[in-house]
Order: sequence, then C-alpha cells, then structure tokens
Amino acid sequence: MTVVLTAKQIEDLANFAKEDGQPQYTITTATIPELEADDGEVIPEYTGLVAYSGSEEHGVLQLED
Repeated sequence: MTVVLTAKQIEDLANFAKEDGQPQYTITTATIPELEADDGEVIPEYTGLVAYSGSEEHGVLQLED
C-alpha cells in the first residue's frame, strides 16, 4: 500500500507526535464513529486516513479533511 501525504499532513503529524510523545505511529484508513465529547459537542463520523500510536491512552489524528 502506498500512502501519499501532503506537506500539511506531515506537519500536522509532526505536531501531533511532538504533543502525544509516543515513539512510533501507524498510518492507516479507518472509520471513527460519531461520538459525543465531554463538553456535549457531537463529533461526526470520520472515514479516511488516520495516524495513531499503540497506546490506548493517546489520541488518533485524522489526516484528511
């Protein structure tokens, strides 16, 4: 599988990795179901490229708009 990232996506991933602090990330396609945030905001379902670490305590970065 070939993954092509734009400069903006690379920058976003670098910032995410710096803040998240994990040693490595997986880039793949995924569907994240709609969810309600702690503040009550509804976050819509997302299907597309994501980056995540192996830690369940850390976030997932959506790489496509």
